[in-house]
Amino acid sequence: MTLVGSLLLLLTAFAFIFFVARGCVATQESTQVRKYVTSADSLLSESANLGNEQLQGVLQNAGGDPARLDGEALVSAANRSENLYLQALTKDEVPPEFGEAHHYLISALGIRERATAQLADAASGDGFSEALAEAVADYRLSDGIVRDHYFPAVQNALRDAGQQRDGGYLEEPEPFMDYEETSFEVATVGGGAVGAAEDDPNALHGVEVAAVEVGGETLYPGGNVVLTGADEPVFSVTVTNGGEIAEAAVPVEVILNTRAERQAQKATIGRIAKDGGVATAEVSGFRPGELDETADVTVEVGPVKYEDYLENNTLKGTVTFGL
Repeated sequence: MTLVGSLLLLLTAFAFIFFVARGCVATQESTQVRKYVTSADSLLSESANLGNEQLQGVLQNAGGDPARLDGEALVSAANRSENLYLQALTKDEVPPEFGEAHHYLISALGIRERATAQLADAASGDGFSEALAEAVADYRLSDGIVRDHYFPAVQNALRDAGQQRDGGYLEEPEPFMDYEETSFEVATVGGGAVGAAEDDPNALHGVEVAAVEVGGETLYPGGNVVLTGADEPVFSVTVTNGGEIAEAAVPVEVILNTRAERQAQKATIGRIAKDGGVATAEVSGFRPGELDETADVTVEVGPVKYEDYLENNTLKGTVTFGL
């Protein structure tokens, strides 16, 4: 009886420790999710304040006259935008469920950073109104990424993590600026409404894999690249936009099938210009295969919204892990 009692006591102790440990892990994961949601929302709020308050104020104070622009204030806005982008880019401890959402966040803030920097540069020369029109087009593009991609991705991640209640920490995204209140004529670009074609199903939409490099070597369709020495399985994927409008938040995925496992890593291209525009994404994080192993590789880009022709969205080849 004493032995049976001791065993029962021991099992009870183990069960208690197990459930306490599980509870601690679940609490830690829940805290990480909440921390990510609140910090990412803070970055977007700061970015919105930058646009709606600081940058918009500079433009309105100029009264539509580029000569009256406060160049130092524009540079300050550009520096602040760059800081927000770098914070998102170097953010640690992104929960796995939020990987896709975080790519969209980086893309949106990166577009705003580049557009604001170009705007500050244009203030010291001619053509500011044209530069502003292009910047507004980019800002609207970033609004769409946040509204149509980032926000839904966060909601999906919260659902997958079983923490929908933390959606209360997430605020509805607001536009970067009130584009009708800049005091400059920026409503159109190239004779058409800014952003009007972005959701046009009648416009030609289409992206394709233009080139893939692994370890500095070109991977051709059906070809093989041998990685030797210190070469890492890092893929540089160049994408071409053959459509009639710029595309935003273009997904890129590389799948590496080794004997041990199927590995899939993703990246997002923030923006690709229309009519043959080109952009490159770097996809990394793969574990190498065994020595002399040849692994299948599949590179996929897009599809983008309203894209019909998908035959050129995929490239397949192999990678051999040599000495």
